[in-house]
Amino acid sequence: MIQRAKQTWQAFKDSDPGHRFQDRYNRRQGIEHGHWTTGSVVIVALGLAIALGGLFLVPAPGPGWIITFLGLGLLGGEFAPVAGALDWVELKGRAVAGWAKGVWDRSSPAVKVLLVLLGVCGVGALGFGAYQLLASR
Repeated sequence: MIQRAKQTWQAFKDSDPGHRFQDRYNRRQGIEHGHWTTGSVVIVALGLAIALGGLFLVPAPGPGWIITFLGLGLLGGEFAPVAGALDWVELKGRAVAGWAKGVWDRSSPAVKVLLVLLGVCGVGALGFGAYQLLASR
């Protein structure tokens, strides 16, 4: 089972960005021959539960978005539109990360300190907002 998980992860990593989730969907459908099995139903239920749980955790400090995308990743193996959307998000995320890295690389040390301080303040504000939201209930 662990060996199969390693092989699945390696195949996912080896796929080209923008096609990873669609390739995973195609592999899953090839294994199951396009039919719904008990395993498919369990994966869909688990993916929905994880994605909804992650969305619930988004306002709180912590990895809410990461948990949401893990759940959506499970759903992407069963539904082609979800796989396509995740591939699109991956490409847009890579573009934003490349832009941010370029800005960071061109910035002076003083600007880098300012950017870090702004990031810390932003995370603090989000955390405080989430605390206020959750504490008011």
